[in-house]
Amino acid sequence: MKIYLDLLPKQRKTELKRKKLFRRILREEFLFLLPIILFIIILFNIFYLLSIERNASMAAKSLAESQDKYQELSLYEEKFKQVNENASKLLKIQEGHFYWAEIFNKLSAATPEEIAVTDFSTKDRNIYLVGKAKSRDVLLEFKDELEKNECYENINVPLSNLVVKNDIVFQMDFLIKMDCLKKK
Repeated sequence: MKIYLDLLPKQRKTELKRKKLFRRILREEFLFLLPIILFIIILFNIFYLLSIERNASMAAKSLAESQDKYQELSLYEEKFKQVNENASKLLKIQEGHFYWAEIFNKLSAATPEEIAVTDFSTKDRNIYLVGKAKSRDVLLEFKDELEKNECYENINVPLSNLVVKNDIVFQMDFLIKMDCLKKK
């Protein structure tokens, strides 16, 4: 059996009891707060991971949006390229286009009423005319009128056409200058 002797004064005993109680309360509070502190740490870690995930998601979203914009931009670039190609093709066609209407108008204006053109053909820039003239003078006047025009050159009327004086069936060929064909 054990015998306990109480030699401490009462004041000291209460003080020790209070210290012991304080330590117990402190220990219990610590044990109570420890899970809460761990829970708060876990919450901060989750918050940190979620913020990293959110930033990564936003970066992926902005990348996807920029990819969409890039694809849209490349689509527009492709359309512009196609339009430019079509425009350049049209310009090439227009550069090679000959304006025959002006040539026909000048030829019609130069043709006297006494001359009837019965056949008209072209090859490259050469024009071949077949027709009837009332007289040799009218045919020569027509030839002179064509020679005066700056669009026609190398006007050729065979001598066989000039043998007959009246009601001449004639043939004529001449070359059209390139500048006149290109003018509108």
